[in-house]
Amino acid sequence: MKNLLSIAAFGLFLILWQGIAVGFNVPVYMLPAPTVVLGQLIEFAPHLPPHIWATLETILLGFLAAMAFAIPLGTLFASSRVLSDAVLPLIVFAHAIPVIALAPIIVVSLGTGIAARVVVVLLISFFPILISTLTGLRATPTDMLDLAKVAGSTTLQRLRMVEIPGAIPFIFSGLRIGISTAVIGAVVGEFIAADRGLGYLVVHSTTNFDVPRAMAAVVCLALISVLLYQSIEWLQKAFFPWSLRAAAQ
Repeated sequence: MKNLLSIAAFGLFLILWQGIAVGFNVPVYMLPAPTVVLGQLIEFAPHLPPHIWATLETILLGFLAAMAFAIPLGTLFASSRVLSDAVLPLIVFAHAIPVIALAPIIVVSLGTGIAARVVVVLLISFFPILISTLTGLRATPTDMLDLAKVAGSTTLQRLRMVEIPGAIPFIFSGLRIGISTAVIGAVVGEFIAADRGLGYLVVHSTTNFDVPRAMAAVVCLALISVLLYQSIEWLQKAFFPWSLRAAAQ
């Protein structure tokens, strides 16, 4: 029922968009109708795969790098209040700096290759995964920890058998936010320095006042974002189905 309502709302949005664009005779360079965007998407489809792959590669590499740093660091902060109090404020301060302001500096430092774009994605995805991991680990009920201590478990055993399983719903919430922001980071990186990718295609198309093609690239980005978000949910359902029930309670 929920999916049907979402589809109906989206269909109504497209009908309204089409009606405004056609009914008010809005110029194509201002607001192309959905049918025009679809036509451009079909026409340009043979040239899209290299751009889609370039953007997807940047997203996945940056997101995996963010996971590799954020989850262990969140675990370390959860186990050491002193380290958390010393370092976390610095990370929060760094996160407050808009990534789009740092992107040109990163490009100057690392060059115009994929490394600079991956770092941009890493920076923008890192924080939500870190905070979700830290929050989940600190949310472990104290009575469960006390029970594990009484049973004679070590710190690592408590982390592996009690704290991390309890934090899984939080971690996956962070991963869902992280993968969504990774798409934004990849596009920002391609805006600054790229010779292919969907972000590059948007910039190149709008420079030539080809708004329908730019909108077609935006549609592809939206589809990628939705699919990646759903992929995180599928992974959680496949490997940690119990965590979905825990999150719903």
